[in-house]
Amino acid sequence: MDEKSREVAVWLHDNHARLIVGAAPANNPSRWAIQGTIVEEIGVGLWLRTKTIQEFRPIAIGTKQVNWQFASTELLIRWDAVITIQVFEGSGKEIGFKPAAQ
Repeated sequence: MDEKSREVAVWLHDNHARLIVGAAPANNPSRWAIQGTIVEEIGVGLWLRTKTIQEFRPIAIGTKQVNWQFASTELLIRWDAVITIQVFEGSGKEIGFKPAAQ
């Protein structure tokens, strides 16, 4: 992975993300993303330098964003927790979904 592609957003499975932040299980799963810089890839996962895990909770009229923060800035994210990884190209670093132009 070259230096330009090290800034990523890692989308996590709900149950794994809840284990990382220490949140209780929920009836309605949230979407979870961590934006950060890959420090190192190892056999079981990747080390990610980040400050915040973003939770997108489903609510009656859409989603509510909750930011979880940690004292340590490096987290080990296991491969089995990962849904997908987005690599940022250029200067845009907004994560989430955008409607496609028709």
